[in-house]
Amino acid sequence: MNNNDFCEISNIKFNDFYDLIQEMTSDIEVEILKAQGINNVLALLRAKDLDSIFQIDCEELDDLKKRACLKLKSGKYIIRPAIKENLDYCVNVLKNKSPEQQLQPQSRLEQNKQNLDIKQDSFMDTFINNLNENMHRSKHRYIYNTHVRRFASSVYGLGGRDLYEFLRLNLPGAFPSIPTLESYSNEYCTRIEEGEFRFKELVNYSNKINCSFVYSSEDSTSVISKVQYDIESNSFIGFCVKLVNGLPLTRQYQTDNFTELENWFETANQATLVNINTVQLITNVTSPSFLLSGFGTDNSYDTISIICRWLYVYEQCQTHNIRVVGFASDADSKYLRAMRLATGYFAQLPNINLLNRDDIFNIQIPKSWSSWFFLRSKQLFSASLFIGSYRIAAKDLQDLIQGESKLDHGLVLSDLYVKDKQNYSSCVKISSLNVLNMLEKNKKTLGTQCYLTILHFVTLAYIDKSKNVLERLFYSWSIVFISRFWWIWLKYKLSTQTQQPSSRKIEQHFMTYSSFYSIELNPHVFTYIFSTIKISILNEIKSTEEFSNDSNKIKFPKHHKQNKNNSLPLTLKNLDNITLNEIEKSIKDAFEYAKCFIEKLDMLSLLKKNNVFELNTLCARIKDDLNNMIFVTDDSELNSDDDDNDDLNVEQTSDLVDNHVDSEEECIDAENACTTSKKDNYNGIRIYSAVSDQDKNKFFKININGIDKFIHKQTAAWYLTKKDNHLSSDRRVRVQQTNKQ
Repeated sequence: MNNNDFCEISNIKFNDFYDLIQEMTSDIEVEILKAQGINNVLALLRAKDLDSIFQIDCEELDDLKKRACLKLKSGKYIIRPAIKENLDYCVNVLKNKSPEQQLQPQSRLEQNKQNLDIKQDSFMDTFINNLNENMHRSKHRYIYNTHVRRFASSVYGLGGRDLYEFLRLNLPGAFPSIPTLESYSNEYCTRIEEGEFRFKELVNYSNKINCSFVYSSEDSTSVISKVQYDIESNSFIGFCVKLVNGLPLTRQYQTDNFTELENWFETANQATLVNINTVQLITNVTSPSFLLSGFGTDNSYDTISIICRWLYVYEQCQTHNIRVVGFASDADSKYLRAMRLATGYFAQLPNINLLNRDDIFNIQIPKSWSSWFFLRSKQLFSASLFIGSYRIAAKDLQDLIQGESKLDHGLVLSDLYVKDKQNYSSCVKISSLNVLNMLEKNKKTLGTQCYLTILHFVTLAYIDKSKNVLERLFYSWSIVFISRFWWIWLKYKLSTQTQQPSSRKIEQHFMTYSSFYSIELNPHVFTYIFSTIKISILNEIKSTEEFSNDSNKIKFPKHHKQNKNNSLPLTLKNLDNITLNEIEKSIKDAFEYAKCFIEKLDMLSLLKKNNVFELNTLCARIKDDLNNMIFVTDDSELNSDDDDNDDLNVEQTSDLVDNHVDSEEECIDAENACTTSKKDNYNGIRIYSAVSDQDKNKFFKININGIDKFIHKQTAAWYLTKKDNHLSSDRRVRVQQTNKQ
């Protein structure tokens, strides 16, 4: 055996050595070696007579002798033949271990690494090295470095339990077990509880990125309606959470009473939506959003509850030295109304003064902007379409697909008639430059081409990261001015000598009002943010890894809705050099572009005739129309701060009291909740005759066929669930199903 062999074998010592012997033999052989002080491979190979120890008359060896030896009539002990053969087998295997065999796993890994051209400082190199080290350890002594642990946590989060177990079982030593993984995960993030706002975690997150300015967002999405028991909080999740002044109560459905749970299933609404609040840090590099809170709901709250929730987020962030610049959501009617009320966009809250604050965010809006900029300077946060002489129709794209080569346009019919009305990839395809250029060649399709240009500009303004700030302003305000020209043109086109057209009549030939309001609101808020130059600057793992300079960082897949170009870093001009003049110039350029845009649609003469072709006159007329058409007055009131706190505390306390049984009779009835069953045993179902005292809070005491039993709370939720709900993969159907669950 050469020196290299000795170097390799000498690495197996102490516990690793005993684990190796145990895998090859059994526990008794390990005890024999320990009794002789043999704790490594070399010591075992040097030992001449392993059973000579049993010839020694020593009390400490009596127990081992009885278990490992046979006692002869003469009083002597001889080692059991099978045990001796096992020890000899271990010695022979280690002696006959050739250098090629000893180094085979290592050499194969190294060869594969060379074939793959793996860099020494890459994550793959780290992963393979960690796997190789575990191959020389007992499965009970696997060790995982920090990078592998973070990678494993990410795999579990992205792929789920089944995928993770599949990989772990087929790649032994590559991934830790799930219980071990969960203990590791506690190092990176705290547990999220329903209804809880995670402001402390937000502070830690913002400190890591060194950013104190954020933008908040709120939205709801459909979920499968199902009640589950959460062991950590000892409460049930899946019911609609009660809101107090817009804020969700935490641990509302917490009980040790089976009858009360049964009553909740009969009377309480189950959540069909999950409402989430996220926070986006405003930095000069892209950073993932932070999940601030989440709770189950059925969308029964009103607009004022949303505003109350936004005010709470604003105030709590302010106390933690984090400044919320604004709030955003999608075009859902409740959220859109809340945004308009909060920003004062043709809406007001006469009984709520959002601006009466010392910390109010204020910028100086130039007076020259007043004709076209409609936000106040202070902030807390199917139709037949025609444009000019041209119609807008999907048939134009259908004719393009049927008459032109797919190599030129890249479209299929499913891009035009998608079941998913929010299919982002199809929107990108139908508004691509190739499609726009092909439509522009045919004058009959000019209306469709112009409409899709608006859609293309939306992508450039808000999604394409290759555009700088001023370019984004140009595209966003171009959409605004084109839409305003379009609206005014329709108004005069549809008017008669004696009567102005109703807004409903205009909408029959215009985009939806939700789209129009979004087109108006987004550039206003966008401009508002970037006019304040100084502040324009799955989770913590993704944030750390995605922007880490560490060569071992983990790469994350991108969502399928994101354009491939979105992998580019955000292109930002030096924000300290942006001036109000540059912003104003970009917006004026956008207006001039919009004028050229509508001129080719044969809209010029009517607009000039009514004196709405210049910036000031157009925007003044639009402002009057919007003021008359969409102005909102909400007479809701906010309670005083003291009343808010008192009401919240009182209602929380009363809920907790009401949710528990007060009378002694009801307690007795609850404990003796009776259920009938024809089964005598419940294999696979967590129903037991007795449970430990430390686990009693996880169980209900019930009576089955006259016998007291303990049923796990999750099993109780399963028992009381009358049907399993499923959501369609079709988003349109999914939204329709939300209210039917």
